Amino acid sequence: AKRSFEYEVQFVGRSYEDNAWIAREKLEEWGFEKVLQAFDDKEAAKAGAWTRSLTAVEVEKHLADLGLDAEFATHSRIKGLSGGQKVKVVLAAAMWLNPHLLVLDEPTNYLDRDSLGALSLAIKDFGGGVVIISHNREFTDTVCVEKWSVEAGKLTVTGNNYTQKNLEKIVMKEEEVKVDAFGNVEKVKSTRKLSRKELKDKQKRRAAAKKRGEEVSDSEDDF
Repeated sequence: AKRSFEYEVQFVGRSYEDNAWIAREKLEEWGFEKVLQAFDDKEAAKAGAWTRSLTAVEVEKHLADLGLDAEFATHSRIKGLSGGQKVKVVLAAAMWLNPHLLVLDEPTNYLDRDSLGALSLAIKDFGGGVVIISHNREFTDTVCVEKWSVEAGKLTVTGNNYTQKNLEKIVMKEEEVKVDAFGNVEKVKSTRKLSRKELKDKQKRRAAAKKRGEEVSDSEDDF
C-alpha cells in the first residue's frame, strides 16, 4: 500500500478527545491544501530552529557575522541600539533559520560602510536565493548578479546571466492604457525586444505557415 502522511485533526465544537488522524490525500480532497501547506511550513521552521543551538555564544557569533559586537548583542536592549544596529538585528533574525529565500527591502538604510561590507559578505556566503529592493547602486553592483531596473515605465533586466546567455539587454515595456475620443479605455499590448533565438523561431513559424498555404500577416505581433 502507498504510504501517506496523516494529520491530527480537531473538529470545531468538539472535544480534543474526538480528534482523528486523517490522511493528507483526504484532507486535500476536502479543500485544505492551504492549511496543510501552512502547517508544513511551520513544522519545517521548527526543524530548522532545532539545528542551531540557542546559546549566547551562538547568538553572539551570528550577530558578529553582520557586524554587531558581542557587547551590544548580549548586554544591550533593542530600544537602546542605533538605527544601523537595529537593522543588523533584523537581518540576523531573518537569516537565523537559514531560509531558502531572503527578501530584503532597502537593507542598506542606516548602515555605515563597515556594516555594508559585513552585509555584502553575509549575502555572498548565504546559500539560498536573495531578492534585494534598493536604491543603493554601489551596493547592488557588489552583490547582485542580475538587476531589474524600472524607469519611465520600462523594466530593464541586466546581469551576468543574461549577458552570457543572450549577449544582449532585454527591455520590456509595461502595459499601458489609452483613452480614445469617446472615453473608451483600451489596453496597449506590452512589447519587448526579442532575443536572436526568439526572432529565429518566429521566422520559422512564419515560413511554415506560408508553406502550408496559410495567409500570413505582416504584423510581427501575430507570431
